[in-house]
Amino acid sequence: MEKSTIKTIVIVYDQAYMSGGAAKIAISAAVALKEEGFRVIYFSALEPVDETLTQAGVEVKCVGGQHIGKTKSPVALLQALWNKNAEKHLDELLQTLDKKTTVVHVHGWTKCLSASIFSACKKNHIKTFITLHEYFSICPNGGLFDYRDNSICDIKPCSVKCYLKNCDKRSYIQKLYRDIRQIVTNRSLRLSRPNVIYISEFSRKILEPNISFSNRSFLVENHVEIQDNEKIDVSQNEEYLFIGRMSKEKGPELFCEAITRAGVCGTVIGEGPELVKLKNKYSNITFTGWLSQQQMKPYIEKARCLIISSEWYETMGLTIIEMQAKGIPCIVPFQCAGSDYIENEENGILYQIGKVESLVDAIEKTKDHCYIKKMSENFYKDYNSVRFSMDRHINELIKVYNS
Repeated sequence: MEKSTIKTIVIVYDQAYMSGGAAKIAISAAVALKEEGFRVIYFSALEPVDETLTQAGVEVKCVGGQHIGKTKSPVALLQALWNKNAEKHLDELLQTLDKKTTVVHVHGWTKCLSASIFSACKKNHIKTFITLHEYFSICPNGGLFDYRDNSICDIKPCSVKCYLKNCDKRSYIQKLYRDIRQIVTNRSLRLSRPNVIYISEFSRKILEPNISFSNRSFLVENHVEIQDNEKIDVSQNEEYLFIGRMSKEKGPELFCEAITRAGVCGTVIGEGPELVKLKNKYSNITFTGWLSQQQMKPYIEKARCLIISSEWYETMGLTIIEMQAKGIPCIVPFQCAGSDYIENEENGILYQIGKVESLVDAIEKTKDHCYIKKMSENFYKDYNSVRFSMDRHINELIKVYNS
């Protein structure tokens, strides 16, 4: 472990439970930092508290509130603009800590905590870092994605044209609300000027030109938990996998349509708003719903390829790294963060984002047993377990905290 002058780390995230990739990174890092001997305080709004936090001895403070995505309460909507309760409690906490040996590390604030937390950090003059797991720091809907056109948005974030654009998945009223929240957030970030942590070179290239608030910036890739890295012989397998949330921006229908046109076997692992519609439309495809890592194993063992059919940028391709550890080649859009890990037609295939014909062509290439076997060998050979280990992730975080 790196020698550290920092003794206390306050990790901030909306939820204290596993709710997705960002929550998993925040919670697992909190536990790992505690195991390294730091005092770790997990500051959150929403319970229940994940038992791994309490079992590790992490101090947890949940201030309460409502998840903005799970209620239509006017109180919750106002709270997500500026959560005075969260600001008050974080301020009170930070006042008790030594400013020279404490850092605040924010993983997310848009579901309940709000940008008010940055006001508390600024008031107490404590070094603050934000890990940008998505694009909410520059985009009102968080994805640089037009949900109306189902395509990547090319409008400059937070421009007048951006604020007037109806790109929200729900309604224009909802977009106007997001615009107001973004204006409030931008002001808070410019005043507090936190340091920024990017999780991939891909997302950095998109975010950095549009960020005007950061103090300093760093690149720290997320860790990936690999429990089994025994290579499988994909040339003997027939299944093409989709793993992820069944929402439009993830492109599950693109996957289903391409699989059907290519005449290959497809399995969709995940749940979400598109599940019922696609399950009824594509009877040739297996839909498993949500599965735990353990439950996924039989499907992964039978996989020929993983297909990333996302129609938005993403920020880092964690699932791709998990597949690499098994030697399962991936078909990935050129314009997606996962492309960082793919050398086209060497260890995987890149295709034009959102284009079913391009994806079908990529699938056709993988029907050749010798071709897919060679890509599998190359991909597996390139796997770097140290690069995505928790030890490496924590060491890099400690360097950043002490910089």
